[in-house]
Amino acid sequence: MQTLPGNIDRWLRAGISDAFVHRAQALWLSLFGRRNPVFQVFAIALYLLGLAVFMTQAAPMIPNRYVHGWQWITITLTLTVNMGTYAIACWVDPGVVDAANVDHACSLFKPDGLLYFQGAVCRTCHLRKPARSKHCSACGHCVQMMDHHCMWLNNCIGLNNARWFLGFLVSFSAVCIYGSYIFATVLLELRHTRGLVHAMVRDEDSGELVPLSFKTSILYLLDENVLLAVLLVLLLILTPAIAIFSAYQMRIVSLGYTSNEETKWLNVADDIKDEVLFVVEQDGGKSEYAIVEKEVQPTDHRRKQLVTDLAQVKNAYDRGAWANLCFLMFPPVSNRPKKSHAN
Repeated sequence: MQTLPGNIDRWLRAGISDAFVHRAQALWLSLFGRRNPVFQVFAIALYLLGLAVFMTQAAPMIPNRYVHGWQWITITLTLTVNMGTYAIACWVDPGVVDAANVDHACSLFKPDGLLYFQGAVCRTCHLRKPARSKHCSACGHCVQMMDHHCMWLNNCIGLNNARWFLGFLVSFSAVCIYGSYIFATVLLELRHTRGLVHAMVRDEDSGELVPLSFKTSILYLLDENVLLAVLLVLLLILTPAIAIFSAYQMRIVSLGYTSNEETKWLNVADDIKDEVLFVVEQDGGKSEYAIVEKEVQPTDHRRKQLVTDLAQVKNAYDRGAWANLCFLMFPPVSNRPKKSHAN
């Protein structure tokens, strides 16, 4: 995103000087329009802070009556895989297209004539544009099988590092779910060690001694352990968000497209709805997709059939769910000289 969103830009210009607007635009561009480590550093710092809270607040309570000591093995493995896949996804060349490898990149996927076309040239790189690639304005180059630019990794997600990104998402989901479980057991253990399980309190209305409720005991423990409470709340927020995004990524992988291509498929769906997408017969019995605008249709005498449903359109890059996953996990060699792609 190169400029401020239109509504924000208009709001700023309405009540603030142009000089301030220009500075705001420059800040927006540096944060969201170019590669920079701000969000990456923030994510790493937040992760390490959470890990520090875990080691100081929860680790001393493991093992407990709910979690056995051997689970330190699974905790260590889960954290190691998660941090390792994150580091690799950040560091690995995502599949940058340059003059040295553009021929090889163009040979990996054939243009399907629907989402990608023969002879396309990147208007920014001025290189041939391989099918399934996209130019990243933040990084300043085209990326093979581009999914998106991730500001939390300060890197694009493409052909070469999509597997590590997916591994990071899945393992981070496991960290969040497993971490929530571990913290829950720690709270339950604290109820026992603090003597809250059988504690009695005086009822304000009757004045009689009554058992301390489970809810009250948990709230009391969270109030006493603020850092533990903050991390637990953060985990409860992150867990569904990361799990849903991981499921979304797994779904599009199984269907054989990227998040960038999902936008293109939505455009195809719009073309079908507008009744302008046709399968046109070519000489030699071959056929191809073509957009024929409604005002041109009466004078277009080519043999063609209107596409009325997205189900009629085959995704040329869909190999089947299992084969799609295998392709993602073991992609073809990008044939690019080893060099830094950082700007």
